[in-house]
Amino acid sequence: MIKIVLALFFVGCLGSSGQSSGQFYTSNQCTCEQLSFQSDCTTMGPQCTWDGTSCSTLDCDKITDSVACAANLKCMWTTTSSGTSCKPFTFCSQISGATQMQCLLSSNNCPFTNGTKCGSSNQLHSCSHFTASQYCEGYISQDGICMWRDGDGCTAAQNCTQLNQQECYLAKYGCKYTSNTCSQLLCSDYTTQQSCTFVMSVINKGDYQLCSWDSTAGKCSAAQNYGGLGQGNCYTTTLGTSRWVSTSTGGECLSCYAKIALAFITTLVMIMI
Repeated sequence: MIKIVLALFFVGCLGSSGQSSGQFYTSNQCTCEQLSFQSDCTTMGPQCTWDGTSCSTLDCDKITDSVACAANLKCMWTTTSSGTSCKPFTFCSQISGATQMQCLLSSNNCPFTNGTKCGSSNQLHSCSHFTASQYCEGYISQDGICMWRDGDGCTAAQNCTQLNQQECYLAKYGCKYTSNTCSQLLCSDYTTQQSCTFVMSVINKGDYQLCSWDSTAGKCSAAQNYGGLGQGNCYTTTLGTSRWVSTSTGGECLSCYAKIALAFITTLVMIMI
């Protein structure tokens, strides 16, 4: 059950692209090179390095953190008789993994496993492929996260109303549990300025809606644009999908549009902070 909800926050990889009003998508993660400030470069993680003036991506062999290595689509974390290290990515089939998570911990390029070897996202099964709960529950598929329901078999969790009470409570950024029902969390459900940040608007896609606090009315509502974000919170509030760009008038928060195939681990780490 917990595995399902954790997986829901991994699926920024299968999300939408582009930006509309105050929305952002975890499939559009910034690259190191797009970050202009040291604070953002440092927040990005150990796959980036700041040379005093700019942010750049470390070569694979210089990355010593396994999560950062796996999140960099040009690299993969390998284990050999001589130890573990980060190497340039070649093929998913060269990575061994008995579970999806083992494969993803080696490379975000490779969410599939046949039980022995890893594979790419186009090899993923649909939820209906599974006929037993032990194989279905929490499986990351192209159509969403799989869950087992007696009578319905294996289906994709695509909205909050499909989640039970415990799953709903765990999916705190996307869902709320009221009147014995799990439903979509809205910006208007936040009652303080501190909590008024964002909501996951589509739980199986990694689609988010920015929230905006109205100090006069004392209410939180869906933001219409990125205007409320500054240099200090542009990158972090959008979960690493936007960066601050200096302009003649001061600066603005812009989406990175660095489309990446799979950003499971990076997205989860950011959300859990």
